[in-house]
Amino acid sequence: MKKFLKLTTCLLIAIATIGLTACGSNPKPSVNTSIKSVGNGGISVISNGYVYFVNGYSSYESYTKSNLSNKFEVGGLYRAKLNEYGKVTYDDKGNIENLTRISGDLAGFESTSLYVFGDHIFYTKPTTNVDKQGELQTSKIDFCKMNLDGSNSTIIYSSKNEAKDIDFEYYYADGGIYLLVNEKGTLTRINCWGKFNKEVVDEDVKSVVLHKVEDDVFESDAYKQIFYTTINEDSKIVINNYNILSGEKYSVTTNYKTCELLDYQFNHLYYKASENSYPSKTYVYRIDATNNALKNMMHERVTQTEYTNFYFLENETDGYIAQTSDKTYYLSYTAGGIGEAYPIADSKLEIMTVAEGKIYFKSSNDIKYIDYYDFKQNPNTVATQHTLVTVTDMQTYDYDIDTNYLYVYAKKGENTYLYNIYINNIIEGETIEAKHLGSYLSTDIEEEKE
Repeated sequence: MKKFLKLTTCLLIAIATIGLTACGSNPKPSVNTSIKSVGNGGISVISNGYVYFVNGYSSYESYTKSNLSNKFEVGGLYRAKLNEYGKVTYDDKGNIENLTRISGDLAGFESTSLYVFGDHIFYTKPTTNVDKQGELQTSKIDFCKMNLDGSNSTIIYSSKNEAKDIDFEYYYADGGIYLLVNEKGTLTRINCWGKFNKEVVDEDVKSVVLHKVEDDVFESDAYKQIFYTTINEDSKIVINNYNILSGEKYSVTTNYKTCELLDYQFNHLYYKASENSYPSKTYVYRIDATNNALKNMMHERVTQTEYTNFYFLENETDGYIAQTSDKTYYLSYTAGGIGEAYPIADSKLEIMTVAEGKIYFKSSNDIKYIDYYDFKQNPNTVATQHTLVTVTDMQTYDYDIDTNYLYVYAKKGENTYLYNIYINNIIEGETIEAKHLGSYLSTDIEEEKE
């Protein structure tokens, strides 16, 4: 599934201003590249002097037939004005000042995902429709779009399947925003302007990589490429390369017995495959997708897969993180073959995300990190684990990260709220705290004072 957040969480800088829908002689949507958004695809986004976020977590099961018109506070969609230093300010109860709830929809749930493109925010919420048997459909997702002030909310697309069975991502291309959704093997592209036209890209998709865009989205064409696998009429595995903008597709038939796409990072496609040979061993491969390597199937073997839970790193091609059932490794890569395996930890870390040169992981009530750049300087010793912060009653539904903050859900009184933890330029020994991002319910404040 998608990142909801399946965090290899990354930074997506998306910059957009919305124009008119392309129709007849009307101009195409235009993009103002001076408006930047930091943190797209997560549970908090900063854009144009505001931070947009969900005020905590409530399960989609919070909806019942009797409360479908409820406006949620916990799990609702908010924005807060940042001060001149780009920070939020707090009152004496710990609530953010200059705060506005822009939607009472349940945006903070199992499948939270926020994006800001120009003058609009895109978010997910549980579908509140009732089927013909009278059953609520809240395990499914509505993809929504509205103005940044909370007006003109509209549904772009409603999933046909439950959230656990879909994967999705938003992309900018040629002045427009496109939503790519994979639902049980049906890959669909939705134009997020005008009449929200839908186009089925392919069916019977077996494996797909819908990668997040990190930066330079207006400078590079690499992010427009989507990769997925199918089976052809000869029962052979096909790797497909689809261009979001042009709709062009290139396909190459393989001789693999099995093939699962894993990730697309730094212009490299990573996948796990086994050869049609005896004995048939499974390896992780990569292809440099910038040099027509897919066309020629010029794959490079990365490692044999006694490892699981791969974390392919941003802006790095000489190593990655992988785990076994009882250890965590940094696997180096050497041109032409498999490199060395260096133990980072003598345990299988509960990794939250890998970003900005650090591995963040949960250990009891602590959030810790390992600086893998430091580790690479002396890889023959187990890495130093630094305690970042202690968060009591930390939830595991979702994690998010941007340039300056790690975001987590944690309990406060009866409810689960959103907190941010400053991570940029941490000084050794510095005391870090998890700061509430949002507004507490009065019952939780009163409980704290008792």
